[in-house]
Amino acid sequence: MRRFFVLVRKELKELVTPQMLLPLALVILMFVMLGNVLEGEMDRGREAQPLGVADLDGSVLSAQLEEALSQGNFEVVSLEGVDEDTMAAELTERDLGYGVIIPAGFEAAIQRGASASVDTYGVVRSFSLNALGQAETLNAVVGAVNEAVSSQLIAEGMPGTNPAVVKQPVANIEHVIVGDAEAQASVESVYGFITSQTTFIPIVLFMVIIFAAQMIATTIASEKENKTLETMLASPVSRTALVMSKMVAAGTVALVSAGAYMIGLRSYLGGMSGGEGGPFQSPQGATSAIEELGLGLGSVDWALLGFTLFMSILVALAIAVILGAFAENVKAVQSLIAPLMILVLIPYFLTLLSDIQSASPALRAFVLAIPFTHAFMAAPNLYLDQHQQVLLGIGYQAIWLAVLVFAAARIFASDRILTMKLSLRRSR
Repeated sequence: MRRFFVLVRKELKELVTPQMLLPLALVILMFVMLGNVLEGEMDRGREAQPLGVADLDGSVLSAQLEEALSQGNFEVVSLEGVDEDTMAAELTERDLGYGVIIPAGFEAAIQRGASASVDTYGVVRSFSLNALGQAETLNAVVGAVNEAVSSQLIAEGMPGTNPAVVKQPVANIEHVIVGDAEAQASVESVYGFITSQTTFIPIVLFMVIIFAAQMIATTIASEKENKTLETMLASPVSRTALVMSKMVAAGTVALVSAGAYMIGLRSYLGGMSGGEGGPFQSPQGATSAIEELGLGLGSVDWALLGFTLFMSILVALAIAVILGAFAENVKAVQSLIAPLMILVLIPYFLTLLSDIQSASPALRAFVLAIPFTHAFMAAPNLYLDQHQQVLLGIGYQAIWLAVLVFAAARIFASDRILTMKLSLRRSR
């Protein structure tokens, strides 16, 4: 038994090294910082949001509805002289995310026992979970108004009133605004459509980046460990060509893997949604609205999306080449790739949960400085016809790629690559 514990102690010493503990500590620190950042963003999201209200009825009941909206985490902004034809332009001009129109005859309809209606407008500027929460809050406020008016009708015992009207006296007619287009649909249906189209893209990108980075770093570490890298460096081939050949080969394998992952995820999501188009199917009843809003990707959009994803893979491979040069052996690759995983995880979570464009300036600058952020934001930006941001992101990734390839070529140009290693222990 004593020999067994001696062997366990030996294996633990080999496994638990400073090279393994440091990346682990960095990952834990990253998640703690990410949690604090997201908590701050969620607090900002829970603050009262501006809501434009056009009261065309001017009655006591419409005033009560405005009061209910102001108590529902909204800062009511009165809009004078605004109707259904000008509401979209007014919200866009004032940079308001949501609006409500209380039509004329609202109180009169309730008093005679008929159903009244309000028009709610949602301006879609991002597809984060934070923005979706505001739309749900607005619907919850209208639901609370329904309960209050319904209770009032029941208490008054109005005879001859339709039971359906008593249950839901106020109908919510929802409108969605995307850019200059407007359609009658719920914000949730539009978010559901975009989410179904874009959810699998960051998942596939994350898996492919980590897979390709580990593959190329492991290849370099294996060549150093097996002494085959010396033969390659002695061949009559430029060091830059050597680096690029490794990246192109790994990038090709990564693209094939990405295609396989996307096909697999499409089949998986299609099975979860009962088939019939899977994640590429429009929500029920929202097909015409999505067409009116122009939420679709053309051939140019798909080309831009594929190019920015490929640029992200190349940047990750360039980083992996540099990190792999410091690996003493194949076992050390996993810990050396940890910083790259952190750079991918941060924008992955932040773009999913919050709106980067409306975040604090410091957080926005930090996240946009990470080259992988632009790949995660590409699909939503293309759906919103924000092509300039996608092109700027591709240009920024190209700069990163050029710098990293130059650095990797300089490392391979020196014979020190054969002896380079990252060690935290003091040399004797």
